Amino acid sequence: GINAEYGGGSLRELFHAGPRQAFFLIKFWVNLNTPNVDPKFTDVFFGHDNRFESTERLDLKVSTKACSFGKSVVEKTQTVTPVITDGRLIYELTKSPLCAYMVTFIYKLKDLPVPKLMNNVLENFTILQHITNNETGETLLCMACMFEVSETNESQYSIYRLVGH
Repeated sequence: GINAEYGGGSLRELFHAGPRQAFFLIKFWVNLNTPNVDPKFTDVFFGHDNRFESTERLDLKVSTKACSFGKSVVEKTQTVTPVITDGRLIYELTKSPLCAYMVTFIYKLKDLPVPKLMNNVLENFTILQHITNNETGETLLCMACMFEVSETNESQYSIYRLVGH
């Protein structure tokens, strides 16, 4: 679920350590109505792009963790330095490949016969992306991503800021 373990702690512990305005939940409705492709076909690419902008020059540590049933199953950590574009500091991870675990997960999910079964699997699957200042470890952004199969043939998302008492 959303309070998945994260680096020996939980999302809740990270949230309480703050800064609280850096925490978001993103709900994705994914379109899995894509052609099935043989996983051995080498021209298939599974990846993602990230783009961040800042007013400060610093190196970012981007940790992306897949969690199943609240426990981490795989983590990818990358360091990003900014490029100045039109006077702005831009941090980009472009065409960052998914690991073998995630590619296999997608293929197995697509093999399920009906969206209800896919959603049962996705109820217990979360992606946590934690962006920190690489030098100080300060949290700059933390996103918990949850997924559901789209009832239409279109992918959608909603972003929510996490708040606490």
